[in-house]
Amino acid sequence: MDLPSYIYDVALSFVAKDEPLATQLVDQLSDRLNVFLYSRKQEQLAGTDGEKTFNDVFSKQARIVVVLYRDGWGETPWTRIEETAIRNRAYDEGYGFVVFMPLDERPKVPQWLPRTQLWIGLSRWGIGGAASVIDARCQERGASPRIETLEQKAVRVERERQFQKNREIYLTSDAGVRNAKLEWGALVKAILEQIPKLQAAAPSLGISAKQSENQVILLSSGVGLLVEWKGRFINSLAESRIEATIWSGHPPSYGTYFIEELIKVGSLKLLPDLDQSNEHFWSTGKSQSSRSLRSAAAAEHIVGWWLDRALNTATEK
Repeated sequence: MDLPSYIYDVALSFVAKDEPLATQLVDQLSDRLNVFLYSRKQEQLAGTDGEKTFNDVFSKQARIVVVLYRDGWGETPWTRIEETAIRNRAYDEGYGFVVFMPLDERPKVPQWLPRTQLWIGLSRWGIGGAASVIDARCQERGASPRIETLEQKAVRVERERQFQKNREIYLTSDAGVRNAKLEWGALVKAILEQIPKLQAAAPSLGISAKQSENQVILLSSGVGLLVEWKGRFINSLAESRIEATIWSGHPPSYGTYFIEELIKVGSLKLLPDLDQSNEHFWSTGKSQSSRSLRSAAAAEHIVGWWLDRALNTATEK
């Protein structure tokens, strides 16, 4: 049996606001895969029946389809066409050709997508990890790696240089500081929203919370968690960070005096940053293995790390 012949290895579907993120993903893949991104195919699309062209791309011409999913996808004119093509194709061959990448603060996928269908959590994988998963899926479906042309490489390098320039402006601006503080507030809100759920799920831990302007404290019967926003400048994010520390007993806090020595048993930092969609995120570090987290995901990351330590402490006892 002959294998299907595809024009593209990957076709990307997304709403207009996510084009910068789609472009970043293409830059991660284009050195080895042929990716359909409509804004880069204007010459090919000119003079064609747009609805038929898009239907053909997503229903039969692309080896796999990647959907950058958020509320509103499937409701715009073009994504509605793409959704219909995806669902019609799935009727014949199942959903193995499609990969969903949820982008909303609280990730979700369409209700019609089978629950067994895997999807990529961008806040957990990051762009590089997501690109690796997509690459692997393409190889599984018979893709042969290709060589990036010098012109394609030059365009990609130019775009990356421009992004780094915009990122540097953001990280050294009062607007960046204001936005980081707003995201700090969103992170604290997400942490506090978890407290009633944790209290119900683990009543023996005796979890409670305290909050001040730049601190939030979680207490339990074993270890305490202190999460702080530390911003040094009013017009730059240099040296700014979220610092989370775990303490044996009650953490230090503003206006509280402790007679006994306070013992810190763990710490982590999250750094403010900007992605190519011009959206704020928190980075777990500057290494290759670092993760890029939206505020809700960063809150879960911090609280999960604290709960792991609380479990270890309980086990040690």
